[in-house]
Amino acid sequence: MLRKDRIRLWGVLAVIVVALVWSWPIVGKLNLGLDLKGGAHIVLQAKDTPDNPIGNDGIDRLVAVLRNRVDQFGVAEPLIQKSGEDRVIVDLPGVQDPAAALELIGKTALLEFREVLDQSESAPPAPQRANYDSDEQFTRAQERWKTAAESSENALPRFEERAKTVEGAIVSRGEGDRHVYYLLGRALVTGKDLKKAGLNPDSLGRMGVSISFNDEGAKAFEEATGRLVGKQLAIVLDGVTISAPVVQDRIAGGNAQITGRFTTDEATRLAIMLNAGALPVEVDVAENRSVGPSLGADSVRQGLHAGLIGGGLVFVFMLIYYRFKGLAADVALAVTLLLVFTGLIAFHSTLTLPGIAGIILTIGMAVDGNVLIYERIQEELRSGKTPLAALDSGFRKALVTILDSNITTLIAALVLFYFGTGSVRGFGVTLSIGLVASVFSNVVVTRAFLQLFVSTKKHALKQN
Repeated sequence: MLRKDRIRLWGVLAVIVVALVWSWPIVGKLNLGLDLKGGAHIVLQAKDTPDNPIGNDGIDRLVAVLRNRVDQFGVAEPLIQKSGEDRVIVDLPGVQDPAAALELIGKTALLEFREVLDQSESAPPAPQRANYDSDEQFTRAQERWKTAAESSENALPRFEERAKTVEGAIVSRGEGDRHVYYLLGRALVTGKDLKKAGLNPDSLGRMGVSISFNDEGAKAFEEATGRLVGKQLAIVLDGVTISAPVVQDRIAGGNAQITGRFTTDEATRLAIMLNAGALPVEVDVAENRSVGPSLGADSVRQGLHAGLIGGGLVFVFMLIYYRFKGLAADVALAVTLLLVFTGLIAFHSTLTLPGIAGIILTIGMAVDGNVLIYERIQEELRSGKTPLAALDSGFRKALVTILDSNITTLIAALVLFYFGTGSVRGFGVTLSIGLVASVFSNVVVTRAFLQLFVSTKKHALKQN
């Protein structure tokens, strides 16, 4: 072998080793899409209201806030995209708790601090039969509870009438107990002045969320707490009163604590929502579909079976038809697949079902390139050239055709990537990486191993 051929061979071996080190083990490093890994598929419908009409700017800000929330939630490779003029599609691969994800995404997270103007009586917890000795006692307890609940419910229309006479006032129900209503004054401080939110359990071990305001919010909060000493200040999230503590003293510095009936996960989601900001428009959940991991596993298994059978047949055909040259083609094909998966991992791309189709198409393109090269070499051998001369001439003549076919396909794949969305874009990414890997394997890997085989065979003949 010539020096340049040895350098090419060592270069190919180095690329293979680096690719193996980078990508092995593939499981765990390769991001799988929603259709392979399972997860949540959510479609949000923006609501057009007179106070907050839908516009392109509003939908763009909605997508930005959703992306911020999902990123902080820690979902790998989410898909968040506009659909039409008033819808947003959110795909969350690998999410194990779709209900929690929906709560995180669908809540507006509008935080407000309001003065409590009035509060209905709180109904006691509903009686439980196990706590009473007889049915008669239980029935009387139920009647008392219904009377208390109805008394609280009757406060709702009275509060609604009074709210109409106070500027900025609203009626809010209490969190966790639908029989408590609050008549609240105008918003004194809102989440737009929020600087940071984080988990912070209180001295009793109850999970809460600590918040800090910017300078403007801190000043407004200090004025509000100074004016309301000895009175209730309600913490309202999306129209629901989380808590309504009595202000003991003026609070300076712009720091506060939200406590309620939070679990750690709920408090974490609330902190994420507050940090990401409120949704700029109201939304309804138009579609909430969960893709089970088992369906994704079936897709992966069937895709692997199809790939192994198809790839195995191609390997066998190349060996039978081209004999020892087919072995070089098979090695190049294996290197192509290795480089495809390495590229997907390196670029943090997501493999989807259409992406698997892109890989299979890549195998076809790689085989086509090798067939083209080998037929050129056969023509050169039939013209009387030596094996090494035929190999060099065959590669040189096939190169233009290989580049031409792959570049035109690559342009189409890049167009799909640029203009496509979701799985179409994933197909474009996989096909683009596959085409680059295929050309490298055809032109460099196949040639390096063919020259090694031919040189080894020639050396063996000389020794005999």
